Amino acid sequence: MGVYADEAERCIRCGFCNSVCPTTLTSIGYSPSRTSRGRLVMLQSALSIGRPDPFSPKLKELIDLCIGCMRCVKVCPAGIPIPHVNAGFRAAYNAYLGGGVGWAERLLAGFDDLAETVGGSPLLRRLLLNSVSIGLLKGFFGLSRDAPIPTPESRSLDQHLSGLKTVGYELYAYFADTYARYLRPSIGLDARRLLNMAGIELYMPKQRGSGIIQFELGLWDRLKVLASANVESLYQEALKGRRIVCTSPASTMMLREIYPRILPSEESERVSEAVIDINELLYELVSNGRLTGLRVKGSYTLHSSCLSQHLGLTEKVRSLLETLGRAD
Repeated sequence: MGVYADEAERCIRCGFCNSVCPTTLTSIGYSPSRTSRGRLVMLQSALSIGRPDPFSPKLKELIDLCIGCMRCVKVCPAGIPIPHVNAGFRAAYNAYLGGGVGWAERLLAGFDDLAETVGGSPLLRRLLLNSVSIGLLKGFFGLSRDAPIPTPESRSLDQHLSGLKTVGYELYAYFADTYARYLRPSIGLDARRLLNMAGIELYMPKQRGSGIIQFELGLWDRLKVLASANVESLYQEALKGRRIVCTSPASTMMLREIYPRILPSEESERVSEAVIDINELLYELVSNGRLTGLRVKGSYTLHSSCLSQHLGLTEKVRSLLETLGRAD
């Protein structure tokens, strides 16, 4: 379990995590072994006395009930990153089996590569992402016919941002990650337009996917390849004093929290310190008066995602909306 083995040993078995765990609070949490605390207690036992068998498929099945929402971290008095501990177990399990993961997990882990290939080619988009192909894909995975499938917008973010003129702007590095880079570049373009109003320009240094999927699945050998490439590139930006903007809470968490744990080094720490989520940045710019002239009208429903709550972004977004709603 690498860096997370010691974290499991710190559990005091208080059960606070059970009070917020979405899988514990549903019908699948009908026995102690299927709860958040139960999973951690079993890991403690497996690590200390070898029972249950730490590499049994049954234990893996129980650990996989964790969906990685991070809600437990906020209430844990010991501050244990329980979902990360579970991801560490998956990594150890996969290493023990020699990388033995199922075909579905392998396909999911290859999503970044697929998105890069398809998202960067108009021809492949037309061939692979038409209604017939998408219908066959839904049938193969047993998805409902009306299930939404993300399809790329017209061009990748790289194509949109190529040849930018940055004279007169403060330059920030943008870590777009896969979704905003290849599927929804409008996310990055909207962020850029807002930051331009504050005299900030975004540009994209060399980067790969954040590795959130590989982290969750326990495919840490592949994760370390992605993380090493990103740290090598982003460290150069941090050395120049540039902030590293993320528009995805998953990216923010990976660069800020996970990279320094799996790649402990001065470089990964420096990158971690330079990272700022777009919601944190907009809150900062509006609060200090650097970003003005914005107004929010009407009413909105705020989707406070699991990772947004974990990173403390929800209150900043709510405060930002309230402030802009009162703007003159």
